[in-house]
Amino acid sequence: MKRGVILCACLGLLGGLLAGCGQGDSPPAQDTRESLSEEDPEETNDTSQYHKMKVDTETTYQTMESFGTSGAWWSQYVGGFTESVDDSGLSSRERIATLLFDKEQGIGLTCYRFNLGAGSAESRKGSYSDIHRRAQSFEVSEGVYDFDKDANAVWFLEKAVELGVEEVVLFCNSPLERLTDNGKAHLDQGMKSNISEENYKAFAVYVMDVAEHFLEEGIPVKLLSPINEPQWEWIGGQEGAHYEPKQTTELYLAFLDELESREALSGVKLSGPESGEWGGQALEYTNAILGNERLAAHFDTLDNHSYWSDETAKKAYRNYMKVHYPDVKLRTSEWCEMVNGSDVTMDSAIHIAQEIAEDLRILDVVSWQNWVAVAPGGYRDGLIYIDEKSQKFRALKRLWSFGNYSRYVRPGYVRVEIQADTRGQEEMLPTAFTGVNEKGEKELVMVFINESKTEDQEFVLEGCEGYSRIAYYETSDTRDLECVSEDVFSADTVIMIPRLSVTTVILTDGPAR
Repeated sequence: MKRGVILCACLGLLGGLLAGCGQGDSPPAQDTRESLSEEDPEETNDTSQYHKMKVDTETTYQTMESFGTSGAWWSQYVGGFTESVDDSGLSSRERIATLLFDKEQGIGLTCYRFNLGAGSAESRKGSYSDIHRRAQSFEVSEGVYDFDKDANAVWFLEKAVELGVEEVVLFCNSPLERLTDNGKAHLDQGMKSNISEENYKAFAVYVMDVAEHFLEEGIPVKLLSPINEPQWEWIGGQEGAHYEPKQTTELYLAFLDELESREALSGVKLSGPESGEWGGQALEYTNAILGNERLAAHFDTLDNHSYWSDETAKKAYRNYMKVHYPDVKLRTSEWCEMVNGSDVTMDSAIHIAQEIAEDLRILDVVSWQNWVAVAPGGYRDGLIYIDEKSQKFRALKRLWSFGNYSRYVRPGYVRVEIQADTRGQEEMLPTAFTGVNEKGEKELVMVFINESKTEDQEFVLEGCEGYSRIAYYETSDTRDLECVSEDVFSADTVIMIPRLSVTTVILTDGPAR
């Protein structure tokens, strides 16, 4: 049995891109897969010694809609990074956008959450931990707008769409300052709402006026999310607003009234409630929305965040939804690892991949979105670290491990059953998806996470008849979402997942190369 594979240069452009980021200076990595010649006397066709990973394409789960990220709060200054910091001749902002949204040279994200600010950047009111956590609004006065404002953030929005984003979410951390009770985009004390019910309609009018403008400009606005993590206090630090569950119902009803009155927004849906976790009060906010007959008829998906949510909380939430609201799809609209300190290694890359796999496998989410795409460091949040003064940046391992999903699991791909025959194999949190690629070829896309620092994982696949070609895309200490190998696929092909890696294995029904 031939376990060797043919090295390919299918990501040569990517290698050049990484070299420009200061990550391509090390010697070329050696292939981590063992290569045995056909003359090797120890070569054997006996696969009984290997573990098995069984794929059942007849057992299907969710249909994927998107993978994405948020533009808060980095895009409002990174969108002004017009300097070229390498020999590519491209500005930093263009290179960063390529890394995020281009599916050949980057990770091919298809969803972008654009922050509609409350205007704290203009008013300078309130207490903020970082100047960049203030945000502009497009409003000049009630009903009057200047869409040349927030130009840096809008540049990134337009560039994301140009590079392939198909789904834009307009989200608010706080209502406009002029509509809040204290005239600020956060509370000063207490856990209470900061907007009176009589201002709900004006808030909705503003959001939908902006949505109509962007749609006219060709931006594919699909979702409007007026509430963010309503259960928290939001006393300073950033724009934010608290709502009790009943208040979320009333606010969404006001938004639905306005939405239904606008023909231009007929293809746009409301999104939420953006609970900060799947446990805690998440079900209270879920029931507040879906317990209302009008809102239940509108919300066919719910968006929540995966912070502080372990496997038990996710299973409990999913089980509740299956019983009470079986037709409502779920989306993880925000997550980053809540750990202080910068990390550029596979440690955080493994963690983000595990979080994605958990949400896909347990919650059946149809969309998974990272929190901030770009950050200055000091925290395990951004996919790219930047230095604001020099406009230099660094693509991180967690960017590429996210890409192990987002670049290859495209909108419309369907998750299918994949099971391991051993506990050790199951710990790789395998996920599998079927779809048709741009060449019209049937694909089976599988992602495996090997967090072991010492042990590779080997197995054979069952249930994969009809596929003739295999390719491996690896993120590890030495590789950044690199096409490691391509070869003929057969039932006795041994799959090897290197230690401390996230690896995408793709089977296609096209002719072997």
